[in-house]
Amino acid sequence: MKEKNMDKTYTEQQQIGYFEVDNNLYLTPSALVFHLQDTAIRHSASLGYTLDYMAEHHRGWAVVNWHIIIDHMPKCGETIKIITWSSKCRRMQAERSYLLYDQAGTIAAHIASRWIFMDLEQRKPTEIGAEMEQKYGNSEITAIKNEKYKLPKLQKQNMTQRTFIVTRRDTDNNGHTNNVKYIEWAIDDIPDDIYNTMTVCDIRVVYRKECYKGDAVTSKSEVHTLENGDKEVISFFEWNDILLAEVVTQWKKNTAL
Repeated sequence: MKEKNMDKTYTEQQQIGYFEVDNNLYLTPSALVFHLQDTAIRHSASLGYTLDYMAEHHRGWAVVNWHIIIDHMPKCGETIKIITWSSKCRRMQAERSYLLYDQAGTIAAHIASRWIFMDLEQRKPTEIGAEMEQKYGNSEITAIKNEKYKLPKLQKQNMTQRTFIVTRRDTDNNGHTNNVKYIEWAIDDIPDDIYNTMTVCDIRVVYRKECYKGDAVTSKSEVHTLENGDKEVISFFEWNDILLAEVVTQWKKNTAL
């Protein structure tokens, strides 16, 4: 995919800090998504839709899907480049694509995401509007072709389970749990034998319901072995038997170890 074929792109360069990496000094999945989320916020601000503007108008974007295909994770100290653009923006929904480049200029990850425009007072989707749609654009060019955001089905075999309480640090300015936290929780559930010997190569997330400080969330996960030897871990999160989110991570053998 050539950058010149993309419409209305926004580009940032950011340096990976020590607090963003794992025990092998590679960028963690949750830190990557923090970078993606912040880049989207600054892109919107560059179009006039700052956080203050959105708060004043009681509007906000809620991400409902991530799909991140990772070739390799950049390391601590590297300066990364993130290019993002609107691949679709109409009615109440938008799709945002990203390309992540490492310091050498090689594409490290392709990312697709889907967002809903929200009326924060009514807590329901609302129309984007013609002016906003025009500013974001509809390039129809995507970082991941024919993305349908489908997840594998649960087999509900050999599942592990834990329950924990949502804390203040898990929430954002809207009062509900920040979307990145579900990815952190899912990574916490990865078995040590996978986490210590393999590297994540694919992340898929769907968000369904909100949860808040003080809620008791139950995390359930199961591990599958794929035909190519990769491991797939399906994690889902519930509150009072209400499904909040699903996170699917795929892990390949870490040849660097």
